[in-house]
Amino acid sequence: MSAWLAGLGREGLATWSGLSSAVALMTRALASGFDGGRAAERAVRRVVLRQIFFTGAQGLPFITATALVLGATMMLQIHVAAPGMPGEIVGKVLATIVLREFAPLVTAIIVASRSGTAIATEIGNMQASLEMLGLASMGIDPSRYVVLPRLVAVVTSVLVLMVYFGMLALVGAFSLAAASGTPDPAAMRAGLADTLALSDLALFLGKGVGCGAIVAVICCHYGMQVKGSITEVPLMTGKAVIRSVLGCVFYNFAATLAYYSAVGTPAAHL
Repeated sequence: MSAWLAGLGREGLATWSGLSSAVALMTRALASGFDGGRAAERAVRRVVLRQIFFTGAQGLPFITATALVLGATMMLQIHVAAPGMPGEIVGKVLATIVLREFAPLVTAIIVASRSGTAIATEIGNMQASLEMLGLASMGIDPSRYVVLPRLVAVVTSVLVLMVYFGMLALVGAFSLAAASGTPDPAAMRAGLADTLALSDLALFLGKGVGCGAIVAVICCHYGMQVKGSITEVPLMTGKAVIRSVLGCVFYNFAATLAYYSAVGTPAAHL
């Protein structure tokens, strides 16, 4: 029992230390964005655009397939579990589950699995090959040139992909409803419109920015934990992806809880 408690304590201290280091890394990266230098700004802008292209544009096919299938699957489950459910209620369920929960969380998990892996691996390789040390020796701040562009790009990509995911998931759900003839798509649209409010924009932005920052910062942090051996890269990459996904799951839950505490219970919206 004592050994188990000691192990739990060590894991807790390690988690706290890692969290503190990740927050400090994000703080340094954001602060570095206020440093002057047009040449540095152009270099950072190029890295941001390349990362947005990789994370956002090249991730569209996977996001498209996942969103369409998930939306259609949810509608299929409604047909099976609650046949004859009024269209207004179905629309409210889609707004509550698909737009408020699935769109931000599934998008963040996909970005963490795909782009987070690439970010942690790339930075880990840079650490192992002493590229980070070379940048620092030339007076180039790694926080600004390496971390900040990926933070900005991942947050931007997650926000855009969330909107895209939500729209396509609704397309999948409405397409299956139209093909089966029930529930009435017009009633579904009415229920959807009745549920969504201006406060959902704040929830959407909060989840997008938060999940994007979690993925970017944790993956950059673990990439920088590589100390010199190339064999450390896969280990740190695995930790980065797992912990960024867990961070997004817990953050998504906390944001939802805060949202309903502010605007009312889920039952009040259904």
